[in-house]
Amino acid sequence: MPGGVLATSGEVGKASEEAYGVLTVSNKIAPAAPKRRARGGKASRARRLENFRQHKAAAPAAAPAIKWEQLAHGLLRQQRATLRDGARAAWVRMRAARAKIGAAVRSAWRCRSLLARHLESLPTA
Repeated sequence: MPGGVLATSGEVGKASEEAYGVLTVSNKIAPAAPKRRARGGKASRARRLENFRQHKAAAPAAAPAIKWEQLAHGLLRQQRATLRDGARAAWVRMRAARAKIGAAVRSAWRCRSLLARHLESLPTA
């Protein structure tokens, strides 16, 4: 610094921040965020009711029937999917049980065959 005056680190930092356009941040604690207020008061309910009445008045008379038909088709699709998943799970369980039984039968047959072979090799009296 000219004139023999040394600059403090804070002054150097401020000068470089100003030169490069960096925003400075103070050490003060930020103010608390505003508290959330309850939503859905009387005015909001009245507005929703008014919108509902407008949509209801603008909808044709056949709209509810179409809506129910779509809902029924959706429920039937969900029920079919549930039944299909249940049948698939039962099929998988049956295949696993079959495989387990088959493995037990093969193991028993193998042991019987080995035992028979062993008994044949024993000398008879």
